[in-house]
Amino acid sequence: MIKSLEIIKEKTHEECSKLLLKLISNHINEFEKFSIGLSGGTTPELFYKLFAKKYHEYSNITLWTVDERHVDTTEKISNQKMINSIFNDTKLNVIKYDYNEDPRLSAENYTTKVFEKINKFNIAVLGVGDDGHVASLFPNTMALESDKKGFVENEVNILTKWRITSTYQLLADVESLYLFVTGENKKEVIQKIGNEDDLPVNKLIGLRKKTTLLTDQ
Repeated sequence: MIKSLEIIKEKTHEECSKLLLKLISNHINEFEKFSIGLSGGTTPELFYKLFAKKYHEYSNITLWTVDERHVDTTEKISNQKMINSIFNDTKLNVIKYDYNEDPRLSAENYTTKVFEKINKFNIAVLGVGDDGHVASLFPNTMALESDKKGFVENEVNILTKWRITSTYQLLADVESLYLFVTGENKKEVIQKIGNEDDLPVNKLIGLRKKTTLLTDQ
């Protein structure tokens, strides 16, 4: 087990979502400006709704998208579409991903937008796929080899041919990173998190001083 991994277990997904809100709220109170990286999928939606309700008036909080499928943000499978639907009616500063037909340009443009707005990456919330991927850093894909600190295009051929993803270097630089992994269907991959192997999630944990896994399993 990688020693830098902290594991917090709660009984239910709802309890995990509420605890994550509490943990992040403790961080927010320490900073005048604050940034949070958000992932897609259904797991974090309850947490996002709780967060939006509590902090809807906070214009000093900036939200950025950890990764995105290479589709227009009006498409149902777009992570940005889901994030926008929850946070558009708040004063939170959402750095929105812009779709470009060329995935490389999409990645470069989003890197520019994010680094123009954020000097310090305070928090990121990540899911973990059944194959051990985090963000859109899938096993055996080119983005795993990137030495850039920012966002790159990655050919994954899962739902979409391309994805835009944060790199290891960016995610390693986030001050507090939470792996938010709940549900019985995640039991198998949870057992793999923190092992000394080359799964993307474990490579990321190995690059960091501390990573927190929050789960109900």
